[in-house]
Amino acid sequence: MNVKATNSRVWTNALAINMVCLWVAGCDVYPSDNLSSRTPVYSIEGNQVQLEGGSFDSEDGTVSLLTLITGDLDGDADGDQAAILLLDSRGSGVFYYLNVLLNDGNGTLGQVEEEFIGDRIKFDFIKIYEAESVSPLTASPILPYDQGQVVVGYYIHGPKQAYAEPPGLYITRHWKIENSKLVMVED
Repeated sequence: MNVKATNSRVWTNALAINMVCLWVAGCDVYPSDNLSSRTPVYSIEGNQVQLEGGSFDSEDGTVSLLTLITGDLDGDADGDQAAILLLDSRGSGVFYYLNVLLNDGNGTLGQVEEEFIGDRIKFDFIKIYEAESVSPLTASPILPYDQGQVVVGYYIHGPKQAYAEPPGLYITRHWKIENSKLVMVED
């Protein structure tokens, strides 16, 4: 038997299983109105967006999911979600948004809020700080008062930098849940 072919099949099967698990994890979001309850409902500029096949087309452009993570954001030990969505305006801009969905304890995820991250940024990472988390920047353990924060790291264009150039200024932003609202933590 060809070991390379066997390893390829194992990798393909593992990838398929992981994708199904991620899809199933997202199926617990129950939207309102006429949207299907089979996929998560996000928000872009205050409008509900339900991705089918990984994207959503609107008159404003195409919305797609860049990344999705799970962790405890509100201290109730239930799996909440944070996602980065892209809005490609079919023009010069590609707009990045953070969406946070909280688990109500019964497996239903409801959207808290969206936050605009930026236009034409270079995304690096998103992380939910939990009890045994380590900072992706300093490799230091996360302190207890930082647990429950969602952190996004990315590059933006500097004040004197043209948008035609790749973004060169690295920043991180931190948010936490307070009274069921997403609040930016001052760094």
